[in-house]
Amino acid sequence: MRFRRRPPGPRAWRSIVSALPQTITMFQRLLFPTPPALVAGALALACAAPAAAQPASDPPVPLPQFVVSATRTPQDLQFTPSSVTALSTDDLSQAQNPDLRTALAGVPGLYIASTGPTGGQSSVFLRGASSHQTLFIVDGVRMNDRAAGYFNFLGSADLAGLDRLEVLRGPQSTLYGSSAMGGVVLLDTAHGGGPAAGQVAVTGGSFDTFGATVAATGNQAGVGGSAAFGRLRTANDFPQNGYEQSAWSARVEDQLTPELLLGLTTRGQQGDYDEAGSRLYPSPGHVAADNYLTTAYGEWRPDRDFVSHLTVAEHQRRYTYRAGWGTSELRNRRDLVDWQNTWADFAGAEVVLGGNFERSLYSIDGVRTNDRSAAGFLSTTVHPARGVTVDAGLRYDHFSSVGGAATGRTGVSWVPVTGTKLRATYGTGFTAPGSDDRYGVREWGQLANPDLAPEKSQGWDVGVDQTLAGGSVAFSATYFHNRFRNLFEYEITDFEAFTGHIVNRARATTAGVELAAAATVARIVHARIAYTYLDARNDTDAVRLIRRPRQVVDVEVRVQPALAWTVGAGLHGVADRVESAGPIEDYTTARLFASYEVVRNLLLKARVENALNERYEEVLGYAALPRGAYGSVEWKF
Repeated sequence: MRFRRRPPGPRAWRSIVSALPQTITMFQRLLFPTPPALVAGALALACAAPAAAQPASDPPVPLPQFVVSATRTPQDLQFTPSSVTALSTDDLSQAQNPDLRTALAGVPGLYIASTGPTGGQSSVFLRGASSHQTLFIVDGVRMNDRAAGYFNFLGSADLAGLDRLEVLRGPQSTLYGSSAMGGVVLLDTAHGGGPAAGQVAVTGGSFDTFGATVAATGNQAGVGGSAAFGRLRTANDFPQNGYEQSAWSARVEDQLTPELLLGLTTRGQQGDYDEAGSRLYPSPGHVAADNYLTTAYGEWRPDRDFVSHLTVAEHQRRYTYRAGWGTSELRNRRDLVDWQNTWADFAGAEVVLGGNFERSLYSIDGVRTNDRSAAGFLSTTVHPARGVTVDAGLRYDHFSSVGGAATGRTGVSWVPVTGTKLRATYGTGFTAPGSDDRYGVREWGQLANPDLAPEKSQGWDVGVDQTLAGGSVAFSATYFHNRFRNLFEYEITDFEAFTGHIVNRARATTAGVELAAAATVARIVHARIAYTYLDARNDTDAVRLIRRPRQVVDVEVRVQPALAWTVGAGLHGVADRVESAGPIEDYTTARLFASYEVVRNLLLKARVENALNERYEEVLGYAALPRGAYGSVEWKF
């Protein structure tokens, strides 16, 4: 196989060994923190103390955990070869994660950098891939590409109305097409099931923050659905830096016959942000950023072994920036059709065959462009021996603007004994240029380059997953290696006029280690830790890639000392970062949270974000929020 030509060389291992002292120092900060964190830890332990007197309950029978991102079909996580993390919405709610950014920050291999507080743009760097090389799949369809990013969406997205959140790491263009070079973040609007239920929550706190959400799900006579609506307002920490948002989601499904299911989803987000700009280059202005996604789908299942799923979707993104110098408007509309056919047992294999068609319309300050793409893909999963799973797939995408790109992937996992899984994957990826890359934006001084080609990548990983004590303890370790070529880079062609264009020039390599562990003790204490070491380099210039910290660690502990109480704490540490101007300071943040069920289904919640009051910047020049305290009331019905 091709990856054997580039095994992890001495430089990668020397980088890991040389980083050990800094790693130890960062863990010391986490394990032996400053006095405020010690006080918080003492309080948590004090609350947990009575739990020792409680009788231990019988452990629950573990149920298989299924993921859908790894093969585009439900697959038992204990057998999948892919490196994938499935986040539990119940766990995220108990830990009082305030938004999608905070939830994703605890995933190994994933780093988020935000240009300021709530409402600012947020970027995902997954296994060191560039921010535009991670793909968001929402309700089964692609939500972003090189020209229409997810950055404003992620900067303020909440978790209301979701029932599935997965992060799939490594090149995934074979399954999902362009922009999936680093991996995929999959979000699904909640499905209605069981009797009617819902919740109402009201939150308030520091920085004049006020928010409210209402959500409901249910199923009646074969018709299921969900709906959620949220409103958020905050002043943030700087003058003229406020943010307001309205967000909603809904799904309705009708099982017309035992063989036919029809459904509809809609998601929307409207945000207004007073942009303060960077402290290095102040640029006050106002941003209006809206996202709308609607899907209609049908699923035909004539027998237990075959299902055909057809999705038609429309995605609209609107971005308007107003400042003293004028107004800039970006508009994007994408119409999508996705057809997937799955044979659960085709000569002993699961076979997925499908196609995808997209039409994209872009408008940048009144200049309109368009693009069309079509793709076909084939993926299969086989079990050649007991405990062995093999995945393989091929895909071809064709764009009317830049031509075609072929990608492939394969993976294997082996479960030699119950609770132990060895796995490895190899895949290729690509990212097609955006309309502004290819056609330019003269108002911005960016010239056209009709010769642009897609970015390309190849990557592999090997890992081991281990569970103990009936699944109460779990460990995971993964080594990954990615090579990128034809990377997009801005080239200045006229220094006096300061004009230039995007070219294919740079090459890059990323490699690293992802470690994760989780444990549940007597159904009372829940703890997890995720650690990532990353070496990301621009091979063209022999320099490190910016905004890719070498080390990231995220720790969380939840304790339920009594049925009505939940208390917990989290720590997030980032070390060894560089920006274009040089190194940038390390930081460690802490969060505390507690909830109390006053009466059945009525909860009082409180949390403190950045409890150590750390002064830090995720992106140079953009200060993150200082310490903030928030309280909420949540009623479930």
